[in-house]
Amino acid sequence: MTGAQKTATEALISTARADLCLDFANSRYWRGTDQPTETLETFNDVFTWLAAANALDSRTVEALKQNWQPSDADHAETIQLREALYRIFTAVAAHAEPASADIEIFNRKLTAAPARTQLVKQEGAYLWRANLKPQLPDLLAPILWTAGDMLAEPRRDRVRLCANEKCVWLFLDDSKSGTRRWCDMKACGNRAKAHRHYEKKKKAK
Repeated sequence: MTGAQKTATEALISTARADLCLDFANSRYWRGTDQPTETLETFNDVFTWLAAANALDSRTVEALKQNWQPSDADHAETIQLREALYRIFTAVAAHAEPASADIEIFNRKLTAAPARTQLVKQEGAYLWRANLKPQLPDLLAPILWTAGDMLAEPRRDRVRLCANEKCVWLFLDDSKSGTRRWCDMKACGNRAKAHRHYEKKKKAK
């Protein structure tokens, strides 16, 4: 590794979005179909996702891109973490125990990630200050932090899996009743209602 590659980038990171880790797990979607949609086909897609999801600000993403050439192994590890998180939170949504192997994958990455050591107030909000090196655990730190927070807090009981068997999207149920079944009522919810209506009419014939 060269001196330029070792250069850390100072970043201010918000973890206000508690569902960031779920969004990351959902970067492969329509998992219940024969051909799920993969959005992280290359590592450049990972950079794009992080910026679009506001996991890291675009300046930090660009600085890391300039000082680092991720390998195929980095991409494979990113996908491995994502799939472990999807299985972990699918288990949580089902009130089941996540597999120890998946927790081990998560903890290994979390251990290597930078620590949150200082809060900085900016524009009325508190952000975490971190020095991110151009390496995988640092890049994925916001995802790892929010996943750890979610698992450690009572709010994990609000993690849900979309009831559409073709969708199976993870989401955080913030409804007052806590009984939301669909990732989006306008999408999967309406599809389910239409399907029930169709089946009811078919049986009535």
